[in-house]
Amino acid sequence: MFESATPIALFLRQAALLRSQLPGLLDGRLDSIHDARIATRRIREVLPLTHEWQRRRDIDEFAARASELGRSLGKARDADVRIALLRHFEARLPHTASSLAFVRQRQERDRLIRARKLIKRLERLDVAEELARLSIGAARQRRRFWVAMTGAWRHQLRQLVAERAQEASAALVHATGVYFPNRSHAARIAIKKFRYAVEICTATGLLADQPLLRTLKKAQDLLGELHDRQTLIDELTGAAGRPEVDAQIALVVRVAEVEIADLQARVLARRAEVLDACQRALRKVDRRVMTKGAYAVAGVVALAAGIEATRRHQAQGRRAADAEPRAVSVRVPVPMLLQDAQTP
Repeated sequence: MFESATPIALFLRQAALLRSQLPGLLDGRLDSIHDARIATRRIREVLPLTHEWQRRRDIDEFAARASELGRSLGKARDADVRIALLRHFEARLPHTASSLAFVRQRQERDRLIRARKLIKRLERLDVAEELARLSIGAARQRRRFWVAMTGAWRHQLRQLVAERAQEASAALVHATGVYFPNRSHAARIAIKKFRYAVEICTATGLLADQPLLRTLKKAQDLLGELHDRQTLIDELTGAAGRPEVDAQIALVVRVAEVEIADLQARVLARRAEVLDACQRALRKVDRRVMTKGAYAVAGVVALAAGIEATRRHQAQGRRAADAEPRAVSVRVPVPMLLQDAQTP
């Protein structure tokens, strides 16, 4: 009953999701690239928590492959987002459509190049075979009851959530109320990692706070939209063309900057809520502050530990009894005893 609430079960779930997206990646599908990117991130987050079920060498090797694959998926996904944003501005500013179409065609060529590199890297890393091998081994190990109940992964997970909460708080404060592209992007990455850690904590029953997850997701989405527009502005600024084309692109840049200002204001409006969520998570993962679900898990862990201690004690008693020399009992018939008693 605890299979769905352990890091190894979460790893298997995300590994199956990533494997299901591999055919779509080979076809260059947008949805497959997006879903595979998210699955890769979640795998990288949960992998360090599975060392009690898997060999550390296997974990480190696959983590390196997942990191390399994630970079290729990210580049392809960024190209897809820029193309979608260009279509958004083409619809919003119809008189700039001809200039933006020229930029979009260049982005689509770049996207094709990135998709080819992604497929080649996917084949070189042999992700499909490695995922299948790890999944088979993990499926055999996931039923190790005592590791699931009394393993050190719970303490590691609490530490991970605490570290991610502190990093997200620091990055959000460092971003300040004045817009800095790099600082906002760093805050987005920190909040994203924090959210993935909280998702693992929620799935394993150590932390139950759905409003906290919604707060982090909203903040991450806003910062993501802001970052997407900033990268598009950087692309458009570097685009060269005729003077009339440059004027239309400059108009799109100004509109994108207005949207960035609006998104920045919305991020600031949520900043206190996100900081409060970070502090709330820190309090919840503290051993002294536990939810009802965590108390239930702790009770089962204590019961399991007691049963295991009793079993070991009984086994030691049996071994000690087997090691002691046994007394030899001789049964003498009653008539013989009576005969000996009558003999003078």
